[in-house]
Amino acid sequence: MRIIIIGAGRIGLNLAKSLVKENHEVYIIEANEDIARKVDEKLDAKVVFGSGADPDTLRKVQVQSADLVIAVTHSDETNMIVCSLADFFGAKRQVARVRNTALSRELGASGFEHFNIDEIINPEEVAAHAIVKAICSPGTREVGDFAEGSILLRGFDLPAKSPLAGSKISDFNDDDFPWPFLVVAISREKEAFIPTGETVLNPKDRIYVLLPRESLGEFLSFVDPTAKKPEKVIIYGATDTGVHVAQELSKTIRDVILLEEDPKRAENVAEKLEFTRVINGSASDKDILTECGIEAADVFVGATDNDNSNLISAVLAKKRGAKTTVIMTQHPDYMSIVDALDINVIVNPHLLAVEQILSYVRGKTISSITKLLDCKAEALEFIVEKNSPITKVPVKDAAFPKNSIIGAVFRDSKAFLAKGDTQIQEGDKVVVFCKETEVKKVQSFFIQKKGF
Repeated sequence: MRIIIIGAGRIGLNLAKSLVKENHEVYIIEANEDIARKVDEKLDAKVVFGSGADPDTLRKVQVQSADLVIAVTHSDETNMIVCSLADFFGAKRQVARVRNTALSRELGASGFEHFNIDEIINPEEVAAHAIVKAICSPGTREVGDFAEGSILLRGFDLPAKSPLAGSKISDFNDDDFPWPFLVVAISREKEAFIPTGETVLNPKDRIYVLLPRESLGEFLSFVDPTAKKPEKVIIYGATDTGVHVAQELSKTIRDVILLEEDPKRAENVAEKLEFTRVINGSASDKDILTECGIEAADVFVGATDNDNSNLISAVLAKKRGAKTTVIMTQHPDYMSIVDALDINVIVNPHLLAVEQILSYVRGKTISSITKLLDCKAEALEFIVEKNSPITKVPVKDAAFPKNSIIGAVFRDSKAFLAKGDTQIQEGDKVVVFCKETEVKKVQSFFIQKKGF
């Protein structure tokens, strides 16, 4: 595909890297000359210095022949104008990053059609959903949902006292086991691999499990009997993400507190959040933390717009008694230091946005993507096409690529784990875990073969 990306920030750059790896013809327009030059030196893509909202700049990259234009600058207005111009010139499809949740609510999906935008991406909103999922799955470090939430992927560090520790995977794959689950990947001592039935699970392994939604509660209690549903959550930062997390959690958790340093922002948000206690103050102020009851907090969430504030406040909160800490960060390097700082969950809105856009780029066959293991592996949701190779034989005979595993199937409103004798059918939603290098090979199994 011929793809034009407007904006070489973190989303644009990470997206371009992935698309170049997948052999797309990628063009990047960047309004900052220094950034444009640096990106040009790093990537095998055509980089043009200029504004994506300038018709002359769009003509330079021959926007009229673009299969897809992706506008991910920091300005919602610029992104919307770019998409309108791209459509006017003849580009086939447009994707825009729109952060303003009020605007999204006002316009709705149909409203954005007037701007000729085919897909809207809101990184902060996607991040809020990820944070809520993690909090509602005690003990988990990474989360992904598939098939409208019927199939769940959860990654967690295996506690030493867990019944799974020291056991073979095959010991828990018996049909009589009450909570069906499938271990699709393990990260052990910085090495990641897809296990077999003979693999023994070790304490502190980061294990990734697929399971039906209805099994989640009992499964988490089985894996870690000490884990319990949170009753008190403190959120630092009345950002769009922080407010959305507070709104969602207050529906099921009795004590949700939102901390905000800016007094006007705190006052405005307090009027909107009926079931959340809003306190004006900083999470770096020990008196404020004491007022919030940090020592009794089950979860502390750092959700400000400042990565360093989120990181530092989470470390302080953990030292003062918070049992679990979650931070939002735009910085990819933070992913590698959270274990050393005893941060439990890290959510990167930009990487989540890249996943969402990649799912759109890859077409109707792939409806959802979750990147794992420092982006070296992916969990993918495929919609099975008619006469695709995977429908011809049972899973065990499909000659599926190495470093790949078919994990679960959603059919007729029911989710179930795949087995060797499972026969995949047209229209099934199938969740697959694979190394990043195998994505194209895996996708070919779910696409209709030419000639049918």
